Formats: sequence, C-alpha cells, structure tokens
Amino acid sequence: MPAEISKQLLSDRVYDLIRASILDGSREPGSRVVESEIARSFNISQAPVRDAVRRLVHAGLVTSEPRRGSYVTELSEEDFSMARRLRAALEGIGARAAVEHLTDGDLAELREIVGLMGEALSREASAEFRSLDMRFHHRVMVIADGAVLGRVWDTLEPLLISQHAISDPAYAGDPAKLVEWHEDLITALESGDPEVAGAAFTAHASGALS
Repeated sequence: MPAEISKQLLSDRVYDLIRASILDGSREPGSRVVESEIARSFNISQAPVRDAVRRLVHAGLVTSEPRRGSYVTELSEEDFSMARRLRAALEGIGARAAVEHLTDGDLAELREIVGLMGEALSREASAEFRSLDMRFHHRVMVIADGAVLGRVWDTLEPLLISQHAISDPAYAGDPAKLVEWHEDLITALESGDPEVAGAAFTAHASGALS
C-alpha cells in the first residue's frame, strides 16, 4: 500500500476516534486537544493527528488559535442560544416540507434508525446513539429538500454536537424517553399535517421536552 494512502487511512481513524470522544462527552467543550499527547497515546507520528485535527477544525468541532493551541469548540451562552433557536426554526421548516415528500420507504428508514438508537442505548453506546440521533434529523432534512436544508443542517450540526445540544450524554432523565420522543416525531410526520409535524420538531429541537 502506498505510504500516502496508508497515512490517509490512519488520519481517518484518528479523526473518527477524536470525533467519537467529543460525541460521547469524553472531551468536553473547551478542553485541550494536544496533538503530541494524542500521537503518543496511539503510538503514531504527529502527522496523521495534525491532519485529523485540521479536519475537525474545518467541521467546527475543534477551534485552533495561534499561541493558544487547539481545543474542543465552546460557544458562549449567547451563541449557544442562537444555535439552538436556529436549529428549532430549521427543523420546523424541514418537518413541514418533509410531510409533502414523505414515502413509505422514508418512514421505514426513520423507524430503523430509531430502532438502532434503542439498541445503542441498551449497550450504553453514547457516541453511537448521538450519531444515530443526528442521522435521524439529517434524514428528515434531506427528505424535505436535500439540495438546501440538508446542507444548512450539515453546517449547523457540529456546533450542536460539541455543545451537547443533541443527545446530551449527561441527560439525567429516563433514557428510554429519548427514543420515545423520536417515535413521536415519526408519528407527527405520518399524520400528514405539516403544522402538526412542524410544531413537534420545533418543540423537540428547542429543548421543550427535556
């Protein structure tokens, strides 16, 4: 295998591992991301770690500043509030539009994702659960209008991930509720009423159910 391909595959693996540690809450917002320490922990050179961190910065999960180093992105309270309001507005718009395009195949796919979320919870696989949660909401955006809403969601999503605005691993309530809420969202979509679906997704995204 050419050295360049091998290096890229290693970078992909490091990227996935760091990203997972942000998703499951192991790396909190504001915590340092030290390339040399990560390289030593994986017993690899710093080059693939540097590439992985660069990609995480591009995705919005990590912030890098001269002389400060890199750290998990941390939003101010004001920015966090704005991001959450944007998510609520976006999901309301997306759900209303999705109702107009929803197929039986789409519903089956959403139910499959929610089923996998339940399995992840039973295994206490926090990172996997959060990834599935994001996959669920992204899928609704794509059903609604993949050309626009899906891309907007992709831009906003990293901010929501890093701030635990999606599937907070520290959620203190009944974990089964997290799955039930998504089942309720499917029911709202299945109603065929854009306003019912929009209201359900807006309430969910704004944190009204937590």
